[in-house]
Amino acid sequence: MSLDAVWSWWSIPSTQRRVLVAHLAQPPTRAEQRTLSDSLTCRLFADAGQMVAADDIGRTIYGKPQLRNSPLHHSISNTGSLSIGVVGPAPIGIDVEALDRPLRVASDLLTRRMFASAAEATDCLEHWTLIQAWTAKEAVLKAAGLGLGGGLANVTIASDGAAAWLHGSPYSLRLWTQEGFSVAVAEGIRG
Repeated sequence: MSLDAVWSWWSIPSTQRRVLVAHLAQPPTRAEQRTLSDSLTCRLFADAGQMVAADDIGRTIYGKPQLRNSPLHHSISNTGSLSIGVVGPAPIGIDVEALDRPLRVASDLLTRRMFASAAEATDCLEHWTLIQAWTAKEAVLKAAGLGLGGGLANVTIASDGAAAWLHGSPYSLRLWTQEGFSVAVAEGIRG
């Protein structure tokens, strides 16, 4: 199976770090996505100085690619024909969503599911769109190892988008838009 991805690096704003991006001409099949995720993982770790073969990559029960016995953590996200990944020394999560992604649920219902209170929703949505808030919250849940099952409403985002909290635990957060996408990277703060 040959995937003709166009590879590039996007800088994470206000840091010296970057994310690896793979653009495809069209959205991949599930099998193609798995192959692309493995290639993305290998490239991320190689850039960090750790050589990884596709055979070294396992999967969680949710299908997330993982490496055992590695001091590094990584996260991958996919939307349509774009896949993106990040690697770091601490638990890390990334999410990407198209800014023009249509919502398949009423925005008021989604808002009630995403926020712990109406006041939190009002405060957050004064600074971020619903898609940006979703992206930031999902990145935090991925950094925590929970995914969406951890509950979007359990994540609170700082108004400047530089931090978030999940059940009181702090996460550094970078939230930005690039090439028509909302991108968020969250990393656990050890302390």
